[in-house]
Amino acid sequence: MTPEGRVRHAEEGAATLEFALLTLFFFLSALLALDVASYYVQRSQLAEAVSAGSMSAFANRTAVPFQTLPTYIQNAARLPSAPQVSIGCNGSVSGCVNTGRSCACLSKTGGYASATCGSSCPAGSTPNSTAGYYLQITASSQYRAMVLPRGMLNGMPIVQSVTVRLE
Repeated sequence: MTPEGRVRHAEEGAATLEFALLTLFFFLSALLALDVASYYVQRSQLAEAVSAGSMSAFANRTAVPFQTLPTYIQNAARLPSAPQVSIGCNGSVSGCVNTGRSCACLSKTGGYASATCGSSCPAGSTPNSTAGYYLQITASSQYRAMVLPRGMLNGMPIVQSVTVRLE
């Protein structure tokens, strides 16, 4: 075989090899993009569920179903595993009641200071606010990858929280 023939013969498989490598790179990139998109979908589902729970609590603010609210949020999330949901009122994790509520002022740093219901909040609180009864909902879940089971986002925490003034 002549030298020109050898070169021509050696180049015949080059296009196939390039195509195979580029296809592999394309599919890996596509799988990574699907994994990232799946993370954002799960985060959005959790945010929507927390939002729905807060709207439900606000709509029923005189008789909030505190015992069933976590289950409502878990079901609304539609995630592969049920999220952990915690509910607190005025900064207390287990102090939510529908009657005999105590009020507080919400500070700029996210803390709560006891105050008389309806009174003006002091400096350091949210500007021009009055004392009220605040419900905090926090939901958290671990991201579960659907495409790349050992992907870089797998096991990443997803946390969504909201504070709603009920009174």
